Amino acid sequence: MNLLYIVNFHAPMGGLHENVYASAIYMKKQGCTVHVVLKPGRLEQRMKAEGIHTITTDFSDADQALESIENVDVAFDLVHFHPGPSKYPALKYAEKYSVPLIETYHGIWLDGLGAHIDRLDAIVTVSEGIKNHLQSRIDAHYEKYYVMPNGYDSSLFDQPKYHDRDSEEITVGFVTRLDRDKQFILDILLLAVNHIKTRPDIKINIHMIGDGTHRDEFMELCQNMLEDTGHTIQFKGWLVDEELKNAYLDCDIIIAPGRSAIEGMACGKPVIAVGSKIYIGLITQKNWQSAVYSNFGGAGKKFADYELDSVGEDLNHLLDDQANINRLGRFGHEIAKQFFDGDRINQELYDLYSILHLSE
Repeated sequence: MNLLYIVNFHAPMGGLHENVYASAIYMKKQGCTVHVVLKPGRLEQRMKAEGIHTITTDFSDADQALESIENVDVAFDLVHFHPGPSKYPALKYAEKYSVPLIETYHGIWLDGLGAHIDRLDAIVTVSEGIKNHLQSRIDAHYEKYYVMPNGYDSSLFDQPKYHDRDSEEITVGFVTRLDRDKQFILDILLLAVNHIKTRPDIKINIHMIGDGTHRDEFMELCQNMLEDTGHTIQFKGWLVDEELKNAYLDCDIIIAPGRSAIEGMACGKPVIAVGSKIYIGLITQKNWQSAVYSNFGGAGKKFADYELDSVGEDLNHLLDDQANINRLGRFGHEIAKQFFDGDRINQELYDLYSILHLSE
């Protein structure tokens, strides 16, 4: 199959990028010819390094983007796009050439789905909760929905590292984009820092994994809050592949949303999940299903759903008895292994592509 992915984004890296990258790599391994329409930058360079064909555009002109796609002189069998400006060239190409069209939703933003749902052959959501939200807003075409969560690369994240002894130092990984659309996550992380400074009994090192437009402001706030406490925060920036895996393994506890929460669990770390819409909390036997349902925080009412000092209580549960770090790290790893193996999820996506292609 000749596959065309179209994805627009604002930040240079993030969960959306990893979703498309993982799918493109997997489909190439299955013998597909893969082209990705995207902005020039770091993701484009990663795609090229793996032999994925790229078509660059700034998405300011849908007709111009369509012309760029047509200029590669490939008859695409299927188009898979993501919300935002990418939908315009996707809809134009699919209509002009009568090929199957798929859209993936990562959150509760509708992006005008009601206006083009009739033209879609399939709608993929990364969680059951997001699917249910979309269906509650658009009462049509329930048959087109498929839930395919974000997955982790099981060939990369292949050796979990569990916390196996009491330690006088604990490393907590904060993993997120530092941008305005992640403000709720940033606020929760600041609450976590505010709690950490009240724990003089144990040295805590924070590793900030991620980057964004609010980096300087966020880091300055954290450093000011931790001044004279003995605790530290280090900025690690954007990391991918081996560097990212090693950054997770260097931590004892992870606080993260979505895909990053899943990768943290795959590394054997207890995860405090917080998404852009809701605080899920420490993943335990009591709430793991809610976490999976919402893509680890992708649907909710932010602070309206937050119980006072929840993040502090979750941190205390781990810091007061470090055996819980090991126990919940092992539990989270089982969740990741059972539900979020990336190859298994992408095989489901490949099978969907194949059926849609045969149906044309």
